[in-house]
Amino acid sequence: MKKFTIILLGIFILGGVIQILHSSTGESELRKEIVKVKYINVLAARSVLVQFISPKGKIQVILDESRLIIEDIPEVMAKLLSILKELDVRPVDLQFNIELVLGSMTSDKKMDLDKELKSDLIIKELRSLLRYKSFELLDSSIIKVQESKRSSQIIGGEGINLKLNLRPRYIKEEKGDIFQVELELIQLLDVNGVGKKRSLTLIDTTLTIKSGERTVVGVSKLDGGDKALILILSGQVIK
Repeated sequence: MKKFTIILLGIFILGGVIQILHSSTGESELRKEIVKVKYINVLAARSVLVQFISPKGKIQVILDESRLIIEDIPEVMAKLLSILKELDVRPVDLQFNIELVLGSMTSDKKMDLDKELKSDLIIKELRSLLRYKSFELLDSSIIKVQESKRSSQIIGGEGINLKLNLRPRYIKEEKGDIFQVELELIQLLDVNGVGKKRSLTLIDTTLTIKSGERTVVGVSKLDGGDKALILILSGQVIK
């Protein structure tokens, strides 16, 4: 991710400064800090910081409290705390709009009367690319999630048991925000009417979308018939 790459580049520049400081440590007294890591994995934080400690320095982890015990000379300690501040930042809050559309190869008067879908640009494009003649909006949902976190939600409305798993990564670029999204759509099916469920994966994909841009994630046939589920996704950063 470009944002993370820039942070790491800055960190390694700081690392060069720290190496210079190493050569003039003398007999400086060690400074000790106990720091709470709030947003990133504490072991991941240690793995970055340990590359920049002085020969006298050491970093211990209190795993169950997500804390680091850092000991080093004052000059290096200041740089280590600066690096940690750059790394340990709150994940961006994201919002995704999910539209689930049912397409059919046979003409259905009820579905044909959906004027909103008839004027929808994506549906118009699907009509020209696919053989489906009629479309119906089954469900529209909103998922709020932090970047790099996994979110699950039941969608589909009454009679269609679907579970959507979604994990996005946020990339900030000059031309606009971009999301890399790992997405899985699962149908939950009854097993012999005994209340147990089995899972059938309908869509399993990773895609890149621009902020605010509606994208067709995938099309999945239902029970091998003439109907299919069409999943449309759009996302944005919550300010």
